[in-house]
Amino acid sequence: MKKLNVVAKKVALLMFISLFSIAAYSQFYINVGGGYNLGIATQSLLFNYEGTNDIEKTENVKVSLGKGLNFGLNLGYMFNGNIGIDLQCSYLLGDETSGESKDNFTYFNINYYDYEKESIKSQMFRVNPSIIIASGFDKLDPYAKFGVILGFGSITYNRLYEEYENNQIQDKEVEKWKMDGGMAFGISSALGLMYHISDLISVYGELNLVGMSYAPKKGVMTEYTINGADQLPELTTDDKEIDFVDDITYDYDNPPSSAEPSKELKFYFPYSSIGLNIGVRFSF
Repeated sequence: MKKLNVVAKKVALLMFISLFSIAAYSQFYINVGGGYNLGIATQSLLFNYEGTNDIEKTENVKVSLGKGLNFGLNLGYMFNGNIGIDLQCSYLLGDETSGESKDNFTYFNINYYDYEKESIKSQMFRVNPSIIIASGFDKLDPYAKFGVILGFGSITYNRLYEEYENNQIQDKEVEKWKMDGGMAFGISSALGLMYHISDLISVYGELNLVGMSYAPKKGVMTEYTINGADQLPELTTDDKEIDFVDDITYDYDNPPSSAEPSKELKFYFPYSSIGLNIGVRFSF
């Protein structure tokens, strides 16, 4: 019985020492940083086209809406030198990707030139909870992060169409859409290196990987002009508003009203990326 009491006391002492050492080390931190992401897992959403009387050339334009600048603020807590949790809130300012169509031909001594440009870009607020596994070294401290990422964003689509005859513009049409609603979901991981300047301030560099897609729930035409004249008031609701849904049933005996948004199937846009972030950590 005495031996059991002695063992129990030793176990309790070890637990107390462990808890005390964790409490002694435990620290909150704030990271402030940013960087640039390159798109991966792209899709062919746009194309480039050039045509003349004799030759036509078409090529795909690879699109990833996860490409662009990002700025973030992290709140974290290290339980000890090796394990911690991290919550990042970041804003993605996506790059614009565009595709152009140029059709240049001559007919009855008149030169015709049709030009069309389509462009797409995105902005997204992202929430990224992660687990941190660090080496715990005093100065140079390698670490890894694994987590999930949630996104709330919007996609902007613009279209410009121009017609020319003998280098004189005849018609110009501008169309702009904004698509948003819904939530994106993905996974994230990162490898980083932290340099501890002092107990309170550190700097870091981080290579991060995001795998994510996003399907907006609705789309609204925000601008439609022909030769500078606003045409939006002339359009019906189903011409300028879209609800993106998982399935569509069309009843020819009871067609939908033009006063309601049109329905189209959801489309998942690519947001996967690989990027480099740098920043400063403040511990307290």
